[in-house]
Amino acid sequence: MKQQSQLILTSFLLALLALGAFAYTKWDQWFQPDTKVNNEYEQPDMVAISLEQQSFDELGKREFVLHAESMLQYIASNRNIMVKPIITFFGEQEASWQTSAASATSDNEANKLHLSGNVTIVQQGVREAAVLETETLELYPRRSYASTDDKVIIRQTGVYIEAVGLNADLNENRITLRQNVTSIYEPAKS
Repeated sequence: MKQQSQLILTSFLLALLALGAFAYTKWDQWFQPDTKVNNEYEQPDMVAISLEQQSFDELGKREFVLHAESMLQYIASNRNIMVKPIITFFGEQEASWQTSAASATSDNEANKLHLSGNVTIVQQGVREAAVLETETLELYPRRSYASTDDKVIIRQTGVYIEAVGLNADLNENRITLRQNVTSIYEPAKS
């Protein structure tokens, strides 16, 4: 019985030694940091709810006001994501144009905004305001300039215009339609 116990004990110790040697060789692999971490989801650096940002020129005149329902800011990747942005432009301290959309992305300085989803630009401070509608719009707030390659619809009292592509200088109230322009004029009834 004593010899059988020694054999079992020796077998157990050999198995334990083999397991220890195996663990020693794999130890670095088991506890090495995973270099294949999936960084698809980036945490925002800032979250803003009911955002309002005002921009002034070097003379202290208000250029534009940006409102958004919410905004996520990612500093490292230089981008912001906004929900329901509304941008109001000013000329001579009076509101001149107001742009809104379902969402927008921008750089951290808001030099360029990419608006998407039910984008509208509405002329302000005039009796028969022009309303522009499109699906996407590149907006440069500091330059009061906008452009799109998408279909554009412009409505104003008695006028309906469709086109593909637009460049708009909102400071000069100059809109250039690029191609496939169709317009319908309906004179006022007397």
